[in-house]
Amino acid sequence: MGCGSSKIQKDGDALDTTFDKPRPAVRPPSQSARSQGRPVSGTGGGRRTVAPSQAASKAPSRTQSRTQSRNQSRTQSRTHSRSQSYAGSKVPSRRGTQAHKRRSTALGTIPDEQPPEDSTIRDEVTAFRLFIDQHSINFYRTQRDDSGALISRYIARTIISNVIEKHMNDHRVAENLAGALVKYANDPTDKRRDDHLLILCKTARMIGDMMGRHPANWTFSWHGGSDIQFPTVMRGREEFLEASY
Repeated sequence: MGCGSSKIQKDGDALDTTFDKPRPAVRPPSQSARSQGRPVSGTGGGRRTVAPSQAASKAPSRTQSRTQSRNQSRTQSRTHSRSQSYAGSKVPSRRGTQAHKRRSTALGTIPDEQPPEDSTIRDEVTAFRLFIDQHSINFYRTQRDDSGALISRYIARTIISNVIEKHMNDHRVAENLAGALVKYANDPTDKRRDDHLLILCKTARMIGDMMGRHPANWTFSWHGGSDIQFPTVMRGREEFLEASY
C-alpha cells in the first residue's frame, strides 16, 4: 500500500508541474499574417520575408498602374497637339521666302537664256523637210504644178520665206497655200489638208524661234537650180545642211 501511494503521488506531481507553467501568448491569425509578411526567395538556402510596406511599394496594384498609364497618354497627346499647332502656325522667315522666289525665277528663265544646240536645229529642220514631202504625196494627185515645178518646193519656199524670214501670221500663210493648191488636191473638201498645212507653218515658226535664240546667223539658200526641193541651211558662212533634190 505504501508503494502504491508513493507512485501515484509522483505522477500527480508531474501533472501539476505541467499545468502550472504559463503558456505563451498566441496572436490572432490576422495579426500573425500581417507581421510575418510574404515569403520571397533569397540567395541562401533559407527563406526570408519582406515587410508589407516594401512589398506594396515594389508591386503597385493594377488600378494604380492603369491610372498612371492613362494620365501619361493624355499628357503626351496634349503636348503633341500643342507642338503640331505651333509648328503649323509658324510663319516662314523672310530669308526662306526670298530664296524660294529666287530659285523659282531662275528655273523659269533657264530655257529662255540657254540657246538651242546645233543638233536640235538639225533634227527639227530634217523633220520639217520630211513632213513637206509626206504632205505633197498624201494630199495631191500630182507632184508638179502646171508649170512643171515641184509642189513640195513651192510649199517649202512659201513657208520658209513668209513664216521664218518675214514673220507673217501662221494661219494666213496656211490659208493662202491651201487656196493656191486646191486644184491639185486629191479631195478639195478634205479639211485635213488645211490642218496639215497649218501644222507645217507652226513647225516653221518654232524653227525660226530656235534660230533667232542661237548666237550664230542662220539662213536658207536656194542656189542650185529649180530642181531643189529643200534649200541649203547655212550657219553663218558654213553649210550646215545640204540641199535636197
